[in-house]
Amino acid sequence: MVSRFMRRLSGALACMLLAACGASQPATPSNTGPEELNYSRQMPTIATGDLAARGTVTSSSDQTPFDFSELPAGSTAHTMVYRSISGITGSPAVVSGAVFTPPGDPPPGGWPVIGYAHGTVGVTPDCGPTADSRLLGDITSVAIQLKLGYAVAYTDYAGLGKPAGSSQDAATSHAYLEPKSAAFNLIDAVRAARTVVPQLSSRWVALGSSQGGETAWAAAEYFAAYGQGTDLLGAAALVPTLDMSGLVQRAESSTLTADQTYLYPNVIEGLAAVDKSIDPNDYLHGVLRDDEKTLLACLPPASAGKEALASKFTGSDAKPSSAEAADRLRERLTSYALPQQPTKIPLLAIYGGSDQTVPPEWTEVAMGRACAHGDSILRIRMEGQGHRLDPGALLGQWIADRFAGVPAVGNC
Repeated sequence: MVSRFMRRLSGALACMLLAACGASQPATPSNTGPEELNYSRQMPTIATGDLAARGTVTSSSDQTPFDFSELPAGSTAHTMVYRSISGITGSPAVVSGAVFTPPGDPPPGGWPVIGYAHGTVGVTPDCGPTADSRLLGDITSVAIQLKLGYAVAYTDYAGLGKPAGSSQDAATSHAYLEPKSAAFNLIDAVRAARTVVPQLSSRWVALGSSQGGETAWAAAEYFAAYGQGTDLLGAAALVPTLDMSGLVQRAESSTLTADQTYLYPNVIEGLAAVDKSIDPNDYLHGVLRDDEKTLLACLPPASAGKEALASKFTGSDAKPSSAEAADRLRERLTSYALPQQPTKIPLLAIYGGSDQTVPPEWTEVAMGRACAHGDSILRIRMEGQGHRLDPGALLGQWIADRFAGVPAVGNC
């Protein structure tokens, strides 16, 4: 069983969907040393052959580990391994995922698709949700979409999961919080799902919470450049991690919340996996260093005792070892922050006024930048709710309206 904290962080949609039947612009990152990641907000250079192969299915199976007792009777599911692209380097990646279809015959034009982007589960290969019978907490959310008549294309994200038959050269570290890679993985999951199940429509809506909310939003931003061959109608981002650079100031001042402290090792190790200028020893001390394996683990027995560690956290556990180390972390998180460019895809953002993981002011500043770009965003703040929230019927209606062709309304 996944820990309560990670269920709270990554499985928020299970609760949400049941109810649904003034800061400065981020600085452009500089590169100050040969080991630093050369990250650009522009599209990476992608070889012609790799571009043509995105979404190609390398293997699929209807023999899955999923708990079908949670899914509507008559639903089908396939696991799949497919080709995608790194948003950092433009190099190929191999990604695991799944496609779920509702019972019965598809409607004319095929089943409409939800491109489902999961929230934070971890940063290591054993954290791929599609290897778990309950998708590390997402199985109920998937079931709800199936009951509503949608097919679901689900991505593990590159670096999570252990795709069978993938070569070492194609293996990719999980670039946690890096939006382009996750967006490409999600878009390519929809492409792959339509190959595995040809009865799927090309019309889809991106949906995710927390890290998945950032992914859904990023899919909208990069769709014009990357999404050819599919028709993205909207992106619903719930409690999205749009800009997590504020973690650095809180780490420096020893004011991280308990939820943020749990998240912090994933942030550090996820960034360090792709940017060798980020040394975890500069950021993880005390309990965060000594019990890091437990904090990073996704499943028992390795994750046993994770929540009990909260009583041992001290303010100095997450404090950067120097001002230079803090600046490196802030620069990297700022370079990943959304928005990165304007989008014409309608956006829905629902966030909690009492969120202890992503404070509402962080979300509001990021949305303000997107509004300045001219994006169409329906912004909904749920007072008294936190990172696990219930948006009521709004979410389901917004998604249904996108498929019905109802014009989207924003409130920028």
